[in-house]
Amino acid sequence: MDKSTLVNGNDMEALKIKFDGEKHQIEANTLINSLLHFTNIVQEANREISQDKRVEIKINATPKGSFLVDLAIATYPAVGTTTPMLFAKDAVTYVSTLIKTVTGLYNIHKFFNGEKPKAVESVDSSVRIENNNGDVTYFDNRVYNIYQNSKSIRHSLISEFETLDSDTKVTAFELLNEKDEALVNIPRNQFISLTTSETFVSPQEKDVIKTGILSIVTLSFEQKKKWELVYEGNKITAKMSEDFYQTIDKGEKFAKGDQLEAELEIRQEFDDTVNAYINKTYNIVKIIKHIPRAEQGGLFTKK
Repeated sequence: MDKSTLVNGNDMEALKIKFDGEKHQIEANTLINSLLHFTNIVQEANREISQDKRVEIKINATPKGSFLVDLAIATYPAVGTTTPMLFAKDAVTYVSTLIKTVTGLYNIHKFFNGEKPKAVESVDSSVRIENNNGDVTYFDNRVYNIYQNSKSIRHSLISEFETLDSDTKVTAFELLNEKDEALVNIPRNQFISLTTSETFVSPQEKDVIKTGILSIVTLSFEQKKKWELVYEGNKITAKMSEDFYQTIDKGEKFAKGDQLEAELEIRQEFDDTVNAYINKTYNIVKIIKHIPRAEQGGLFTKK
């Protein structure tokens, strides 16, 4: 029997992605990007669980006027491996484990809410985690380890929620099983918090504090929204400190083209190919001085 036919359509396990909203429509860019990030999370989770299996994700036909994405996930022996043939029961059991791992990754990302946990404790095969709100949840030890060790999965989760947050018509994100029971349910008001992951720093990452001048490109007065800025000739996105929003609440006005002298916390990652640390993410720790655009004329006057 050909390996590509060892698992047929009846041996696949269903999983549905639901994008809640007022209309039965979704922006094509949102749908495509979200599916790409979701697929990467599934594939990376599969590689973490098993090196000798490959996974296929297929999109079933969807009802007219619906943006409920019906998926079928199946597993096969990886090309070039000597793994024995997968029988239907074994294949479905493995896919079920994979789906539990993937939904666990979404739920642990939701639970951390973009922040470092208050406490982490191993308990048998589980991990007891207390977040900064004082909530306590037990997660499967494997899910925790995959989330902690896989930078690719955390990046895909962050990127997916950046995509969802940018589409104001999406009011929630859900993963459902074949019985339409919710395995993951994340409301829109939490999307912005999930666009960061300050939980783990790998040995190849470090945080540095620098002082510099930033020019405002785009701004948002909603806390946790990233601002677009120019720093040392490069466009960057950065989150502002909570103290900064107190300044805004007191009535100080900011506009495009204004400059900020600020302390930045820069997350850097070591790149083996160039033997150097590369800037990855930025957070504004402190605003030292605000220079309105109208007061900058003398800064560029030729001598």
